[in-house]
Amino acid sequence: MVEGHSRHVAFFLMAAMGFLSTSAAHHKTHIVGGSYGWRIPNTTTFYQDWADARDFAVGDKIVFLFTTMVQNVVELSSAEDFAACTTNNVIDIHFKGPTILELTAAGQEYYLCNVGLHCEKGQKLSINVSSTPHPDVRLA
Repeated sequence: MVEGHSRHVAFFLMAAMGFLSTSAAHHKTHIVGGSYGWRIPNTTTFYQDWADARDFAVGDKIVFLFTTMVQNVVELSSAEDFAACTTNNVIDIHFKGPTILELTAAGQEYYLCNVGLHCEKGQKLSINVSSTPHPDVRLA
């Protein structure tokens, strides 16, 4: 009887591990700016155009590829700071590239570079994070 019970427990654990790994597969990793990375863009709308073409969900990761000491990533809590390229409501500042951030809450997120006039030249990003996970494309 114990041997049969052990097989059922082993099966249950394997099924649970499969479910967890399947759930984790729904999260995406986004390289901010794609191959361009995180630097002063050619247009002031470059990063917003990039973000508008993507869906972001809780659990996703965003990767800022940049040169340490040349750029940074400032996380803001204020749309006003974002629009004005000011840093009155800072959540965190990341100085070392690459920076990988996990999206942990639904809602609007704001990021900018506050080195020189980088933000004013368009090195800023606003994304809307959804609480709805990405669909499982394997089931489609």
